[in-house]
Amino acid sequence: MAIPVYVLTGFLESGKTTLLNHLFQQEPKMRRLIVQFESGVEEISNKTGCDVMIVPKRVLEDSPEKAAMSIGHYVAETPPEEIWVEWNGVTPLTELYALFSHPELSGCRIQRMIHLADAQTLDQLLGRTGSALPEQIAACDFAVLRGAFTDAEFRKARRLLREINPGVRVVDDESREEILARATRRKTNPAAVFATSILAFATLYLVAEAAFHLSQTRVNTVINIFLGIMLQAIPFLLIGVLISSAIQVLIPQRAIERLFPKNLAGGMLVAILAGFCLPVCDCASIPIFRSLVRKGVPLPAAVTFMTATPVINPVVMLSTYAAFNGNLSVMLGRVGMGILSAVLIGCWFALRPGRLPALSAGYDRIMCSCGCYGGAGDASTPGEKLSLLLRHSQAEFFSVAKYLTVGAFLAAVFQVTVTNSLLLQTPTEFALSLLLMMALAFLLSLCSSSDAVVAKSFAARFPLAPVMGFLVFGPMMDIKNVLMLSGGFSRRFVAKLLFVCFAVCFVVVYTTARFFVGG
Repeated sequence: MAIPVYVLTGFLESGKTTLLNHLFQQEPKMRRLIVQFESGVEEISNKTGCDVMIVPKRVLEDSPEKAAMSIGHYVAETPPEEIWVEWNGVTPLTELYALFSHPELSGCRIQRMIHLADAQTLDQLLGRTGSALPEQIAACDFAVLRGAFTDAEFRKARRLLREINPGVRVVDDESREEILARATRRKTNPAAVFATSILAFATLYLVAEAAFHLSQTRVNTVINIFLGIMLQAIPFLLIGVLISSAIQVLIPQRAIERLFPKNLAGGMLVAILAGFCLPVCDCASIPIFRSLVRKGVPLPAAVTFMTATPVINPVVMLSTYAAFNGNLSVMLGRVGMGILSAVLIGCWFALRPGRLPALSAGYDRIMCSCGCYGGAGDASTPGEKLSLLLRHSQAEFFSVAKYLTVGAFLAAVFQVTVTNSLLLQTPTEFALSLLLMMALAFLLSLCSSSDAVVAKSFAARFPLAPVMGFLVFGPMMDIKNVLMLSGGFSRRFVAKLLFVCFAVCFVVVYTTARFFVGG
């Protein structure tokens, strides 16, 4: 049976030795080996009852085989029940993986990675310590936070950790029992997970079918709509992810800064022109938006790009023109109101940027759980750049796709259960009709490349002017977009963006629709 290995990471002087002493002084004694790859002021206490082996950093760097053989020899002589590794805070994790892949340590298996972070210094360290620290955070199974004296400090540090490792569990360093329980919890068998997932899906299907049957709605209808949304969105999402990864991996920071001028007017003009050129829908514009913000593009210009692109790109223009039987005024009205709304939304964020940034500043390198931590200059050959691009695209796709999946399912449920009840009575007041159409656009979460077909069907019951609200607001903000944005931005920012988009689109459509369409 393999010996479990638990790795404790953290930057220099983060308190790793202190935490190990805290964990094991009151724990029942067992045969444990602690391997330290750095030595600090504090030492492992004798009260822990653990055997300690110190491997100097120079030995690990100069002769990793010697380090592996010394650990392997010790394990062979006195086999421990557990091995705890205190990893050097500035050494890449690739050396750790290489060490434990050595034949001498074939009987040892890394089970958990625990990262120890100091809430008081985390923000500063992320901006000044290169890729070692974010690499450790991204690879950890859960994080332990010390030095958080207030709830606000804890939440801020947890947000920083989750920007690098989304959804990672963060616990306080005083929670000794929880730390040990999470670290030593047995990993679930993949076959058991698969079987359980199949059983859970079958149970959910039967329950959902019974629930929908009571409301005279077949669950198959919801599933078909869900699959339709996903099949429409995924190709465009792939395009957006590839463009986003290319921006993040291949384009240097200075090139992005030259492309997007710092002045407000120039940045917005470039954003609008980029929106015209990129044939992507709303699902694809969000990953690109995230990359632009991370690359230092001013927030007003990035927001203008995100809100304008799914309304004014060539695919959407052609689909709108075709859906409305060649009515050029509808297509131009949608494009014109989309541009005006996007510019006003960008101006709002320029005038009222808020106290908190959309993403944490201080570092601009690639930080995601795929293991991509280098900038464009770190990959020299075409092969290295392509590998980095594909790895980042894969991580970006799965990071965003889970939110898209949830949003698509909710949209399918709303399409089946809510749409008919909302359309039972058509309001005669223009403002109420416009509000209803914008609410439907948010709930239905249609792809912007095909929403014009649905909007055309509404035109039989509503005046054309409120339908323009459906066509302008829907691509900018809907259920799936909100969920996708929440995967990379703070809730406060997403809520603010939703409110501003809704208010601006309502005002723009209300005041200009009659001029464009003849209301």
